[in-house]
Amino acid sequence: MFQYSDPLYEIERKSLSGEEISQEEIIYMYDEADLYQLGRIARNVTDRITGRYVSFVSNLILNYTNVCNVRCNFCAFYRTGSEDDAYTMTKEQVIDEIDRYYSRYGIRQLLIQGGVNPSLPLSYYTDMFNAIREKFPNLGIHGLSTSEISFISRKEKMTYAQVISKLRESGLQTIPGAGAEIFSADVRKELGRPLNSGEEWLKIMEEAHKLGIKTSATMMFGHVEESRHKADHLISLVNLQKKYNGFLSFTPWNFEPGNTKLQREGKVNYRAGGLDVLRNIAISRIVLNRHIPVVQSSWLTNGIQMGQMAILFGANDWGGTIYDEKVIPATGKSVGNLRKESIINNLKSIGMIPVERDNLYQVLKYY
Repeated sequence: MFQYSDPLYEIERKSLSGEEISQEEIIYMYDEADLYQLGRIARNVTDRITGRYVSFVSNLILNYTNVCNVRCNFCAFYRTGSEDDAYTMTKEQVIDEIDRYYSRYGIRQLLIQGGVNPSLPLSYYTDMFNAIREKFPNLGIHGLSTSEISFISRKEKMTYAQVISKLRESGLQTIPGAGAEIFSADVRKELGRPLNSGEEWLKIMEEAHKLGIKTSATMMFGHVEESRHKADHLISLVNLQKKYNGFLSFTPWNFEPGNTKLQREGKVNYRAGGLDVLRNIAISRIVLNRHIPVVQSSWLTNGIQMGQMAILFGANDWGGTIYDEKVIPATGKSVGNLRKESIINNLKSIGMIPVERDNLYQVLKYY
């Protein structure tokens, strides 16, 4: 146990009383604090929010296109459109792909994302969403990134709110947190993102929240960022959440450098290790506290065992099942598939109670 003079004593007191954690305190947790004490504090916070219950969703990831004109330095998935393996799925192909898994695995959430494909009008998305909703009425569409929404807005000369409203009318239920990375303009420059895209992410999410549409939040770490950037990122999420309570969950995930421009240029040679993953999970839980009560384990980029450790360090949602995801494998990292039964067994083996949820985090079944 730490002494009263240890900054962690004050951080723990704040976390248990619901007080906000300062930027300086967050930086201290990243740079100096004992990892296992952070894990203990984070797990105590989670136990007060959801106890030993850990949720998961029967999910299907649909990467409808890999054509993208953003061309981020950290992405190995995108194609310019002229390559032999560039693709864009038709509405019929999307329906067929979902149909392969929907009934067989009880899919309740569809995470649908691709690239920023300049040839696709708004009608491509609304037609596709309408077709999905008609064929699979119980499937929650968790769709598009802020980058995709931003481009559609510019292409169609519509406001963010108008685009989001049209997407909702056609079946969109929630918006994922992709594109957040790190909000700092300096970091985004190194990542090959537009300098204002961090602010744009927050603006688009705020417009969605104003409309009553729930979204997720993310943070990508382990590249060119510093502790202060991560601290400011988390604080920005808390500040927006206090306005509309629109974020359903938060997922910190570590950058995979394989086959990316950042790796080719020698700026990032290796992925963040397991201890960094656990530190980011614990700090996220302590800072977000009850503001964003769900923190996902991000097992997809770290493996099942690290997913279990993340739960012990404060996460309370496993995320979802995986069937043939394409973005992470583009980096050269093998992902494979993960079915519901495996998630249940992995959670039970660490003393947790699995809870199957839907796209809106409503309980479907306790195991």
